[in-house]
Amino acid sequence: MMVTPNTNLPSLSAQRFTNSAQEAQNKNLTALSSGKRINSAADDAAGSAIVERFAAQILGNSQGIRNLNDAVSLSQTAEGALSSISDNTARIRELTVAAGNSTLSASDRQAMQAEVNQLSQSNQDIIKNTEFNGQAILQGGNFNFQGGANADQQLSLNTSNLASNNALGTTSGQIDLSSSASASASLSLLDQNLQTISGERSNLGAFQNRIESSINNLQTSVENQSAAKSRIADTDYASQTAALAQNAIRAEAGLAMQALANASSKQVLSLLGS
Repeated sequence: MMVTPNTNLPSLSAQRFTNSAQEAQNKNLTALSSGKRINSAADDAAGSAIVERFAAQILGNSQGIRNLNDAVSLSQTAEGALSSISDNTARIRELTVAAGNSTLSASDRQAMQAEVNQLSQSNQDIIKNTEFNGQAILQGGNFNFQGGANADQQLSLNTSNLASNNALGTTSGQIDLSSSASASASLSLLDQNLQTISGERSNLGAFQNRIESSINNLQTSVENQSAAKSRIADTDYASQTAALAQNAIRAEAGLAMQALANASSKQVLSLLGS
């Protein structure tokens, strides 16, 4: 390259080469210290946009997993309450069958009726007081759960109102054990109650299975999205370390070229001045 007295083109070229190498070194050091390949949109504009989309999906799906775990807890709370109601109702039916025996005394029937009334009241209390985060869950309702980052990832649970229409024989006097005939007449109602309970528990079981499947799918999605995001955004330490060493050599070479160019320029000026 030509050296002129007024403009040292080789020196300018060497400066540009050195600055480029030093800038690349700084990017290498930033990537190594931060652990991120993309530290600003300027590093990779397209990659930065993709990473942001992945990050939004990962955060949304992670929150969706937490939401669905709440759904599991709600359904388990309802299931536990229904299990207690089922046990109470089965005991009521057992007493009702026993009351169908004409050989029982009046005091026997009174004692059995008292237990039935207590169990019926217990069922009422369970239905009234079973709540999840302040919401009654056995008195009917539609519970929605956002199960992922996207609007269409919503799951719903519909529960029956077990307090309506004197359901489950919870109203005092529905189960009458005062005679064998009245006791026998109550059995069909109790069978209906047990069928209602079984239906609700089946509904909850199916919902829990669906929730668990959705959670597993979300966990797989989060894992895959995190891996994809990492491949784009995170530092490859092996390649960045190699690039740092290469750029250090380039910077040193540039400084040497610059010194040589400056020396050549001084020689030209010395010759012109002699």
